[in-house]
Amino acid sequence: MTGSTRLRLRAAAVAVRDDDVLLVLRERDGRRYAVLPGGGVEEGETPQQACLRELREETGLDGTVVALLPVGLDRQEPALYLHVEAGPGAPELAGDAPEQGRATPTNRYRPTWVPVDDLGAVGLVPPLAVEAVRMAVSAGRSPEAEPAPSARSPR
Repeated sequence: MTGSTRLRLRAAAVAVRDDDVLLVLRERDGRRYAVLPGGGVEEGETPQQACLRELREETGLDGTVVALLPVGLDRQEPALYLHVEAGPGAPELAGDAPEQGRATPTNRYRPTWVPVDDLGAVGLVPPLAVEAVRMAVSAGRSPEAEPAPSARSPR
């Protein structure tokens, strides 16, 4: 179709540890909000691989995909939300992350564990991300979740 724009699928990691969720706190042009670690699925990459790559780039943590969370679909910004077990360590933006090159005093990225009860206060977006976090928290490995193919972060 001439002149059409192809939407890029996003894969997002939903990592929950105790009562905390792993988020990337953003400050951009004076606006503060939070997102789940994640990004676009590149050509030749599965959503699970993209999710774990983005988790590593944006938080410095390795992980294992546990399940695909069956949340709705935003047709404007299609995304898959994957329940992930994050490895040990303190989250920090990887030195080779593309976000490092985009970081400025008015465009900041800060990965951190945030109490689930504070999701509203940190402004987690989009709304489907909030739904995915609540789904992962409510049942751990939710019986509603679809098992994901075994996937581990590349070493």
